[in-house]
Amino acid sequence: MDIIQQIRYLARSAHWQNIYNASKEIGSVQLFENTTNHSGLQSLFLYWVKVYDLLYSELGQKEWRYLDDEVIKDDDRCDAFLYWRGLQRENELNRYKNNQKVNNLNFENPGQVTTFDVDFER
Repeated sequence: MDIIQQIRYLARSAHWQNIYNASKEIGSVQLFENTTNHSGLQSLFLYWVKVYDLLYSELGQKEWRYLDDEVIKDDDRCDAFLYWRGLQRENELNRYKNNQKVNNLNFENPGQVTTFDVDFER
């Protein structure tokens, strides 16, 4: 198991998820002795703790049909799910933006073009 796999294994463990959640709720609980100037490994660990916290929250809410404990425990399946979820959210955002554009068009009489006179000689 390489270092990244070990970090991800620890980050998704119940122990570290509980400590992370306690640190969010109670300001005095810290993950590390140092509160600033985190090392690269500490930053990577924090990233994955946050990702797994979000995934476990989404799992509890049953937000995604393809998310289960087995997906979270398998790094490759988890990465594939995160990629797929990103595409789904991007598509949803694009649909929302397109709907906003359509809704912002105000037609007096749909199907007819309204013209108006402009006096450019003023």
